[in-house]
Amino acid sequence: MARKQNQLNAREIFYIITNGEETERNYFSLLKTYKSVYDVKIIPRNADPKGLVDFAKALVGEANQVWVVFDVDNSYSDGRLVPAINEAERTGVHYAFSNVAFEVWLISHYKQLSKSMTEKQLEDDLNDYIKNTLKKKTKYEKNDEDFLKKHFVPQYKTAINNAKIVYQIKKKAHIERFGDYSRVPIWEWNSATSVFLLVEALKLQL
Repeated sequence: MARKQNQLNAREIFYIITNGEETERNYFSLLKTYKSVYDVKIIPRNADPKGLVDFAKALVGEANQVWVVFDVDNSYSDGRLVPAINEAERTGVHYAFSNVAFEVWLISHYKQLSKSMTEKQLEDDLNDYIKNTLKKKTKYEKNDEDFLKKHFVPQYKTAINNAKIVYQIKKKAHIERFGDYSRVPIWEWNSATSVFLLVEALKLQL
């Protein structure tokens, strides 16, 4: 009976492993309040994509799903991204990326990104939104949990839609050029994010 209960508990657990940035950790912690069908556990780790996957793969047998969340930034040029993806796919770890940074996902809460942007430009875009649309005098701060709670997390469905459209446009263009057997080159997709896949997988109830 105990073994059956342990198996049931494992099917109910959903791990999200982030790279330790406060924005990601705060965002997903707030998103938990929207009542996933799973018992969501968020674990911050100070690691690159490969380090996140190496940590996450040990949890695969303990959960329904295990996800790692990472930024592409310079991990591809440093040779750390592709090994991380290979290991994730080999071990059953799901991954959600943002290129170049998690701010791409945040911006998706109010618009679709259609051009390449640096991390600084992404933050400038967020500041323009805060000033011109929200009419706030504050600036974007990565550790501002209250701001995420009021102005971003409630719009997660809009973010899913916007991010999905951008992702699918880029994927369609890639398949038309290379076929559907080729891995999508996320390191080339600046201003794209697949975080929507993770949020959809949570099966939120509100």
